[in-house]
Amino acid sequence: MRSEPSATLEGRKLVWTFDALDKGSTTTIKVWYKADREGTLVNCATMTAIPRGCAATVVGRVTLAIDKSGPATANIGQQIPYTVVVKNTGSAVARNVVVTDTVPDGLSSASGQKVLTFNVGDLAPGQSRDISVPLKADRRGRFCNVAAASASNAAEVKDEACTTVLQPGLAISKEGTKEQFLGRTATYTIVVSNTGDTDLKDVVVTDTAPAATRIVKADGASISGNTATWRMATLAKGAKENLSIVLTSTTPGSHCNDVTVRSAEGLSAKDQACTLWKGIPAVLIEVVDDPDPIAVGESTTYTIRVTNQGTAEDKNIKLVANFGKEIDPVSGSGSTTVTVSGKSVDFGNVATLAPKQTVTWTLRAKGVVAGDHRLKVRMTSDMLTSPVTEEESTHVY
Repeated sequence: MRSEPSATLEGRKLVWTFDALDKGSTTTIKVWYKADREGTLVNCATMTAIPRGCAATVVGRVTLAIDKSGPATANIGQQIPYTVVVKNTGSAVARNVVVTDTVPDGLSSASGQKVLTFNVGDLAPGQSRDISVPLKADRRGRFCNVAAASASNAAEVKDEACTTVLQPGLAISKEGTKEQFLGRTATYTIVVSNTGDTDLKDVVVTDTAPAATRIVKADGASISGNTATWRMATLAKGAKENLSIVLTSTTPGSHCNDVTVRSAEGLSAKDQACTLWKGIPAVLIEVVDDPDPIAVGESTTYTIRVTNQGTAEDKNIKLVANFGKEIDPVSGSGSTTVTVSGKSVDFGNVATLAPKQTVTWTLRAKGVVAGDHRLKVRMTSDMLTSPVTEEESTHVY
């Protein structure tokens, strides 16, 4: 009469068709019949099936991630340690992973190549690889270094790290008195400058005075012998420090004063200032007679001495002696040739008279007229701007 589920009638057969019957599952068929006559009803059912085999395929996705890191700042000439991390964040194996790093102008690799290539190989899901990329900072500026990762079954990804390359700088200058007289003082000004982009630590300034000079003072410095040393814990970028040192000398000549500066970062600089130390000639003339007084017809001897009491030589010292009517010059001798001509005596020329040197002459003369005589000795030299005259009184009776 009916069935659950419905069947297809093929002659006197009821046929049920099921698309699939999973392992362990059960399907119940109910059929309602109407009896036509008395007897035993035998109802048979047959089943046919086609066995089924299944295959499972997992479909995954490959996703690469890249991270590049490095210091924000570095000094020129320094090695910059960059790190590249490439990771498979997907659910399938990344095949033939390659990382490239493009070196920007201003940075350089040890090999000199501008594009660095790293063959990573396959990366399983969740697997990562770290790559070190050391680069040298060649010049001042801000440089961005780009790294890229790709795989044969994944899209390319990129990341960059930017570093500002700083240039430390240290300079020193020194100026001082160009010329000075011996025994006086010369002052030198020292300027220490941080000309770079970074603060400098443990800055040490050392001024070494020449052996022919002596340090009079150096404010703020520690002095040991002929060396003055200043120490600064920090010299900020753009900052300047003004220092001074005062020297004296008793030795003539050009003496150069050296100064150096160094910092904990390995920077150094130096400068020099020279001073011409000059002496001052100071020529003294002395005239002494012996005996005094004298009688007419008697002789007296004049001793004439010229001494350079200064600190520099004098040149072309010339003396001329003039006698009055009371005394006549007779003869003379000494450091140069003496020439007597009437009432005048010429002592020639002393080419050079060194500091502390003395030249001496003796001059013999005779009294001729009674009276108070004045011997006048006139001296000239290269140093003297006008003649110097020395007088000696001798009484003739």
